[in-house]
Amino acid sequence: MKRILHLALICAGIGIFAASTSCSSEYDATPQVPGRDTIKNPLRGDFTAMVDGLTFVANSKYVSDQTINGIRVLTITGVMDSPNKDPETNQTISLSITNYNGVGSYPIQLGTAGIYTVRKDGDPTVFQAKSGDSTAMITITSDQGNVTGNFSFVVAPNGMGTANNHVIAGGTFDIPK
Repeated sequence: MKRILHLALICAGIGIFAASTSCSSEYDATPQVPGRDTIKNPLRGDFTAMVDGLTFVANSKYVSDQTINGIRVLTITGVMDSPNKDPETNQTISLSITNYNGVGSYPIQLGTAGIYTVRKDGDPTVFQAKSGDSTAMITITSDQGNVTGNFSFVVAPNGMGTANNHVIAGGTFDIPK
């Protein structure tokens, strides 16, 4: 019995020593992949706003700057998870500028949109920014390296009416391209 206990202690000691020394550097699953440091990470950057006076802080952020058939479209999206991280329940704010021409202010009108989506138990409710409101604006302050700017607008079902509106104010973003 003493021999088995002694052998078990030796094996445990060897296991602890091996575990403490074998993982001394960070694991890299793709060391040979060129450009792996440029892969987009949706956790990087900042995207915040006030929605009806409540703080919206996006857990995931995305930027897309593409030219399709000669038309440049910039899309910026922030997704705020539910408190219990339910994948079927979240809130999303998405900004889209068609005919994007670089740094500047873009009023909400044809080609420039703000969309607020509330998803509960997998069922989305979509609200669009009201066009024609002189205070509804998306402003891009930088698009080199990071896309940075601010936004504010009022959203409504289908972008019209006064029922079930939501005020999205003080929105800011600073997201790597």
